[in-house]
This record gives sequence, structure tokens and C-alpha cells, in this order.
Amino acid sequence: MNDSISYRTLQRTDYPALTKMLCETWHKQDPQMDEDLQMKLAQIDLEYCLARTTTAEVAVRDGEVVGAVLGRIDAQETRKGINRHHRSVMKIMGPLFFNKSAHQALKNMLNAEKADRQMIKQAKKDGHAYDGEIVLFIVREDMRGQGIGQHLFDWMLNEFKVNNVEHYFLYTDTDCDYGFYEDRGMVRRMEMPMEPHTPKEDTEAHQEADYLDNHLHALMFDNETSPANEGVNPLGRD
Repeated sequence: MNDSISYRTLQRTDYPALTKMLCETWHKQDPQMDEDLQMKLAQIDLEYCLARTTTAEVAVRDGEVVGAVLGRIDAQETRKGINRHHRSVMKIMGPLFFNKSAHQALKNMLNAEKADRQMIKQAKKDGHAYDGEIVLFIVREDMRGQGIGQHLFDWMLNEFKVNNVEHYFLYTDTDCDYGFYEDRGMVRRMEMPMEPHTPKEDTEAHQEADYLDNHLHALMFDNETSPANEGVNPLGRD
């Protein structure tokens, strides 16, 4: 591991750096969208994450935040109903509904949130109960491959263990390195296609396997044991 990397608890002053990382990672894919709008979408993304977060750690190099993991431990949650981060989401999002170039981006974000809700609802219906969530897991692109992600992930697993969290889950999508979670024994519990958006496109996608592979899918992983991961539970490993 890089000795110049240090780790500490997330602070409010870290929010701009996390917003920038989120923007660079997920919100700069549309070249027609201006930078200000991209950053506002990233702010919404972060505030929505913070609304669910109870514990978090960041990685720092030379005073700059280069990675973070945010988690939710249900037993630690003291906020009830709508909290200030939910209100921040609504405050930022409101004016964007009058911005034509933001309509599709907002629609995509709302569709992703809807898919997440549907996946957790179905998982619970199938008998999977969770008392923790990895809310956000991100490492700056130029800092990957140095063990930062592994450190942050293991830190969160330890937080879960010491707080008696037995089952946790996370949302991701096929734009991300979801193989990281599979390599660590997690189970892909649910999958939902986010694109294509119409029945005609859906038919065409299924006719072209390569095309389907390139489309965005929302994924849900958890740490419950299954034959697929040979009974490995990430929380129970040494």
C-alpha cells in the first residue's frame, strides 16, 4: 500500500472533493451537458448518499481526498424521516426541472433510484433482510490499483462487524467494476436493465447479445451466503 495515503473520518469540508469525484466518474458522460449542470447532478448524488450515511471514511493524499466509503448501519440511525440532506437534494433539483438540458439526466437519476427501490423491495419479499448498506464506494481514477479501495472496503466490513451487522447490501451498475464485489464473495442478488427504454429497443437488444452487454444494468449485491460463492460470507472471513 502507498505509504503517502492516510485515512480518517469523513468531514463536511470533504464534500466538494467527493462531488468532483462523483462528477468525473459518473456525470461527465454526456458531452452536451455543461460542467455546471454536471456538478449539480453530482451534488444531488452525494446528498442522496449522505442522507443514508451513518459512518464513513476517506483516503487522503497530500491533503486531497482521493477515495471514500460511506455506509449505513441501521442501528446507528438517529434521524427520522426527511433529514437535511434530503432537503438539499430537493433544493438543488428544483430549479433543474426548468432546465431542458437537465431533463434526461434527471430522468435517468430518478429511474436509477426507482430501480434501486424495486430491487430492495423484491429482495425483502424473497426473504432477505438487511441491517447495513455500503452507500458509496469510490476511488479517484488516477489512484486506483494502490490498495486504497481494499483498505476502505475492509474498514467498512470491520465497522459492520463491530456493530453486529450480519447482512448488508449495495447498489451498483454495469458501468462500475462490479467484479470487485463478486471477487470478495458477495452475491449478485438482483439485476434490472436500465436501458433500452422502449419495448422496440428491448427486442432489438435481446437480438444482439453484444449490444445488450453494453447497456446499463442496475445491480444489487449482498453478503448472504449462497452456493454461487461456495458459502463465503465476507463478514466472516479472517
